[in-house]
Amino acid sequence: MSNHVIPEGFVRCAFEVPVPFIDNLEVYYREHADSVDIGAWVLDDYRNGGPMAHGGFLMTLGDIATGHAVTMRKGVNRFSVHVSFNMNFYTGVPVGSWIEVRAKVTKEGRELVFSTCDYVVDGQVVGHADAVMKSAEIRRGTQPVRDA
Repeated sequence: MSNHVIPEGFVRCAFEVPVPFIDNLEVYYREHADSVDIGAWVLDDYRNGGPMAHGGFLMTLGDIATGHAVTMRKGVNRFSVHVSFNMNFYTGVPVGSWIEVRAKVTKEGRELVFSTCDYVVDGQVVGHADAVMKSAEIRRGTQPVRDA
């Protein structure tokens, strides 16, 4: 765990099911009535070949943020997966920065849910993403898919 101070209101992300891909990331969240903020310090482990956050790390934060926003709207008794995720990078995010990804649902249907998120560092928007997720009820009697 890093020695950085986590801003007030953020708590460590804990997922309902194991998500091995992100288990080693230090990611935090803060919920609002109709949106969620995902926050993280850009650690040296999360950088690209230069002194900036890796684009894959930033997209992962957006994936988490839009997914959390959809779960807040649709409920935890659903299985939701991204079918589309499009991000625009406006500027690099230096190692050592605290980044917040602010996500909300913008439109929802029975199964398709549209969400958006802004990436914010020091009050400046540094990126934006739009996502579409398919969200369906978990069928009773089915087992979750796990790696062998």
